[in-house]
Amino acid sequence: MKKMILGLGAIVAAAIVTSCAGVTTNNGMPALIGMGPNFFSTVSVNSMIGDVQSSYTVVKHGVTAEATLTSFFTCVNMGDASFKTLKDKALEGLTADDLIDVRVDYDMNCICGINTIKVKLTGTAIKYK
Repeated sequence: MKKMILGLGAIVAAAIVTSCAGVTTNNGMPALIGMGPNFFSTVSVNSMIGDVQSSYTVVKHGVTAEATLTSFFTCVNMGDASFKTLKDKALEGLTADDLIDVRVDYDMNCICGINTIKVKLTGTAIKYK
């Protein structure tokens, strides 16, 4: 019984020591961390998405949208910070077709396996000619 408890303790300790902290991305947008238990981390990251090459008129500079992703021990993951969702939020109430000069900032915090990633998209709203 003692050997089994010591062996199990060694496996748990190894999982804790080898867990990763960071924001993983998929084409510039965040993906929740899916590796091992993560007891504490805090990370800030950013990315930039390329511009369009069509002719357009600027509707508004500095439009923003925010979203939060939450993960509980990498078992339950919730939230929608897809580019489409953030783009729709940023263009809400404007007569614009698209965004250019897009920047995405990530702020991740993890305490005892509960991860939150705050995503902020900033860009320039445009209307195609």
